[in-house]
Parts: sequence; C-alpha cells; structure tokens
Amino acid sequence: MKKISFILLLFVSSSLFSQSLLWKISGKKIKNPSYIYGTIHIQDKRAFSFDESVLEAFESSDAFAMEILMDEIPMQEMMDAMLMKNNTLDKLYTKEEYRVLDSIVKVKTGAGVLLYNKMKPFFLSSQLMQLEMPKDMDLALDLFFLTEARKAGKPCYGVEKFMDQISAIDAISLEEQADMLYKSLTDTAENDTMSKLNEMLETYMNFDLDKMLELSTDSTMPADFNENFLIKRNVVMVKNFLKISKKQSLFCTVGAAHLAGEDGVLELLRKKGYTVEPVFFKWTEN
Repeated sequence: MKKISFILLLFVSSSLFSQSLLWKISGKKIKNPSYIYGTIHIQDKRAFSFDESVLEAFESSDAFAMEILMDEIPMQEMMDAMLMKNNTLDKLYTKEEYRVLDSIVKVKTGAGVLLYNKMKPFFLSSQLMQLEMPKDMDLALDLFFLTEARKAGKPCYGVEKFMDQISAIDAISLEEQADMLYKSLTDTAENDTMSKLNEMLETYMNFDLDKMLELSTDSTMPADFNENFLIKRNVVMVKNFLKISKKQSLFCTVGAAHLAGEDGVLELLRKKGYTVEPVFFKWTEN
C-alpha cells in the first residue's frame, strides 16, 4: 500500500498541474526558458481567446514545435495510413449493421458509407466527429500556431512522428474499431457529440487538465490503447522536446490531455529534474 505522504504528494502535484495551459520549462541544460502550451484540436474561436501572455511566450521563443508537423506529411502517406489494405467496412459488419451504418452516414455526410468503405473505422469516426464541430476559425489551434511560426521564419519541429500515432491506432484491431464506431453512432448516450464537445471545451477553458485527461481516457477502448496513445507518446514527446530545447528556446504545443497525470508530460519533465512553472493567463472572452 502506498504511504499517505506519497498519495498527498501526488494529489498536490496533480492539483498544481491543473492551474494553467501554459508552462515554462527551465533548468539543467536548457539555457533559455522554453514553453509548453496545451491545446485542443478544434476551430472554435473560444479556444483562441487567450490573452497576451500566450503570444508573448510564443514570440519570445526561437523555435516552434507541435505533436506532428502536419504540413510536412506527404498527402499520399496520410491517405495510405487511413485506408485498410485487405479489408472493407462491409466485411466488418453484418448486412443489417452495414445498412444501419449507411443510413446514419448518409444523414451526417450526404453520401453513403460505400464512399468510405476502405477507410479504417477509427478515421471514419474521427471524420464524422469533425463534421459536427464548430468551425469559427480557419484552422485548428495548433495549426494556427504553426502558420504563425512559418510566417515569422521560426524553425519548426515535430516532437513525434506521424507513424507513431498511426501505430497506436493500428494496435486496435479493425474488428474492435468497427465495434466502437457502430456503438458510437447507434447508442443514443454515446452519440451526443455536441454535448461531449461542449464539456471538453468547458473543461479546457477552466484549465482543468486532470479532467481533460479523464475525458480523453476512453474506458471503452482496448486496455493497451490508452497506454499506447497517451503514455508512450508522452515519453517520446518529452525526449524530443528536451533534445530541441537544449539548443534553442522552444514554444511547443501538445494536446492538453498529454500534460496531466503522473505519466503526463509535465510530471515526466519534473521527474527528470527540470523546473516546471505555470504561466497564468486569462481568456479575453468567455
């Protein structure tokens, strides 16, 4: 049984890491402070209403990094990763399930499921969700920062590789992906996309990193998915963040859910002996 003092330490640490989305990283071999900013991958203008503190940290940094440099992924490589090589959706479902899926997809997209027949169920689910998200801004938040970094002539990096993410997704069998897609579209409780998105955004705007992690950790996923998709990727992100930030000051955006928890990016940095400090800011409109 863990000692009470250790539990209290984890509680205090967890609470501390819930106070901000912007964090200053310094110490050891980092010559000039670098920053990590927790983002949310949406185009809702509310997520863009940060005050000058965030822009000052961005502008003061020599370089920019994000999870994956999206503008450097070859389109064909991206398409190939999203498609099944030796399977199709109609083979993953019974005729009745496929008929139901087809009718739902038609309502959401205007096209039948046959158009997506080669797409991995995970990516079809993602695309259907994207269709329901508000799009007040031209770009998602992390891509906004990438565009601004390119304009400013900053060196840009990815703290992980595209195939790292794909490998985590491919660790889920196609049958499991198909089951999750079907349940998400036919279960009334699961299919309330806007309610879920609003809860996620409200949590984000409240700087509640612990709840962001909770909302992003899906208990319906196979046991090793969260391990692969969050924890193992956190380790890779920290390794590459440090590799870059030891050479130049860095402003790095990662999904906010990667920041929290004992295995989160912030705690991993702290355990390595780096100083991890919150940079407080306010939303200009909420």
